[in-house]
Amino acid sequence: MTLLDKRAFYLLEVSSCGGIRAAAEHLHTNPSVVSRQIRSLEQALGMALLERQGRHVMLTEAGQLVVDGFLAQRRLNSELGDTLSRLRNLQAGKVVVSVGDGFVDSFINHVMKRVSEHYPDVLIEIKTGIYYPREPHEMVASDEVDIAITYGPISDPRLVVHSFERGPLCALVAPSHALAGHERVSVAELLQHKLIFLPDVSGSQQFVNALFGAAGQPATPAYRCNLHSVSRRMASAGIGVSFMTAAAARSEIEAGLLKAIPIDHPMAASSQGNLVKRVGRRLSPAADYLWKLMMAMQ
Repeated sequence: MTLLDKRAFYLLEVSSCGGIRAAAEHLHTNPSVVSRQIRSLEQALGMALLERQGRHVMLTEAGQLVVDGFLAQRRLNSELGDTLSRLRNLQAGKVVVSVGDGFVDSFINHVMKRVSEHYPDVLIEIKTGIYYPREPHEMVASDEVDIAITYGPISDPRLVVHSFERGPLCALVAPSHALAGHERVSVAELLQHKLIFLPDVSGSQQFVNALFGAAGQPATPAYRCNLHSVSRRMASAGIGVSFMTAAAARSEIEAGLLKAIPIDHPMAASSQGNLVKRVGRRLSPAADYLWKLMMAMQ
């Protein structure tokens, strides 16, 4: 605290308490100390800062300006202190990422391992589909999470969005399912089978709904769940048809638990994933490293 700040602090206390003696009692000091500090400040500035009105003293116009300036500087110092404190703790801080359930496997296998090696003391918190109906990009915009990996088109001026190709949308079925032998499947054929949907608020389900709508054949699901992983398990059990890209179901497909059948519709030929952060958000070093890793993966 500079000398000017210290003297302005005494001036603020006198203003708040209504007098020099009351300010001294509040500060547990002698009134002469308070008087001396204010006289010193008035001499330094060359103008009166206090004026007596009855039994109380009031700030002059100049005094009010000094107090206002002191309060503004104190706020700035507080904000700076908070920022520096956060920077000091970045190496042992936390990164919160909202990861669409269809992206979890690749995120864990290709991103988390490298981040944990570079920032071993940083806590990485993952929020997935169990957080619906809070949309991942809304969580980013409100600073609930640092970064989101989500599905489907996003247009929001509050966000920085890096979009990437996810491949065609497929119908996922068990090897024993009636559709398993098909090279492609039409929307009309899909309607002949029990369908497994996700919540309507999820980006991938919005894409599926738009696909059926574009084909002029709205669908009613037989089952609904809130996780891609549960949807895949239901499909691998042979009880219905799930919808996502082959990349999202790679482990089950490679294990022979699921077949990915491309959907015969122009809209299903490609799908979009997104990497999202808030405009103006200064990411911590660990979060920034994570962002760059995910950018490089696409």
